[in-house]
Amino acid sequence: MPPGQAQIAGMATAVPPITATVDEVWDALGRARGRRMPKLQGDEGARTRYFAQPLTSLMERRTQSQQTDAYLEHARVLARQVCCTALERSGLAPTDIGLVIGVSCTGVILPSLDAELIPLMGLRPDTARLPITELGCGGGVAGLARALDYLRAYPQRNVLLFAVEIPSLTFQPDDHSVDNLVAAMVFADGAGAVVLRGGDGQAGWTLEHCGTVLVPEGARHLGYELRDGGLRVILSRQLPDVVQAHLRGAVETFLEEAGLCLADIDAVAAHPGGPRIVDAIERALNLDPDALATSRSVFAGNGNASSAGIFFVLEAMQRTGTSGRVLAIALGPGLSIELALMRLA
Repeated sequence: MPPGQAQIAGMATAVPPITATVDEVWDALGRARGRRMPKLQGDEGARTRYFAQPLTSLMERRTQSQQTDAYLEHARVLARQVCCTALERSGLAPTDIGLVIGVSCTGVILPSLDAELIPLMGLRPDTARLPITELGCGGGVAGLARALDYLRAYPQRNVLLFAVEIPSLTFQPDDHSVDNLVAAMVFADGAGAVVLRGGDGQAGWTLEHCGTVLVPEGARHLGYELRDGGLRVILSRQLPDVVQAHLRGAVETFLEEAGLCLADIDAVAAHPGGPRIVDAIERALNLDPDALATSRSVFAGNGNASSAGIFFVLEAMQRTGTSGRVLAIALGPGLSIELALMRLA
């Protein structure tokens, strides 16, 4: 295993105040399309989503300028909230932070949100910045990897990593594609943040090893394209098949680098990408039916908050008493498989 580990000294998640059930989202989609939608089957209506704006507003046409204004309004609030809470829980001072990693793919702004947070939170003006945009849902785990790289180089410094996503604002009322419809039912708004420091702590999360695997043939199945009217989602129905075909080999190679195998893993923290994605991960790794219960529960209660989703899963695992070696998995455009080996004591 490469030398150097990192400890998560503080963690926080946050969601905006507006809630809606999946049934309510489905009905709003029908009104936006001007037709009655078929009734959802099973218990899908019990699932909850959190949104930055009311559904009636989200279903309206908006220009790219309007989308950016709304993104800034809500992302600023959520990012500051989770960063301040994670820093407070870490016990570190703002001036102890050497690097801020900001992850977000649902708004396009320059400078990135981290540039605003540094003076607002009282961080030093020489704090390094690393914005990550194009890794989508995999950005949270990729951010952990970059934090580990930094702390291996500078073990006496500390990292603030945050992910904030407002995917509801990217909904395109005029896009009647299946991709856009599925995205509206799967994604929800939220933010997560962690403070990491060098070394191995006595309790909590320890980050041991990170890796990434690119599957080029999966590039056309997941992503965003910035077009007239804003970001248009790419979310192919074939994505679970691509994940199932390539994930196991990627995971086995990753674990071999750490001197481990799948049998050494006590729990899997899968990004809550939706039932079909979680099912594909379960099949690819031949997991027990309840192995991904936490990821399924997070999706049911919060939806898929894109890059921030993994932090909801890690927080839930810590809260419910998970322990031992944990494999974190997230998927991003590319297709990028982002992996992290962690330990929860």
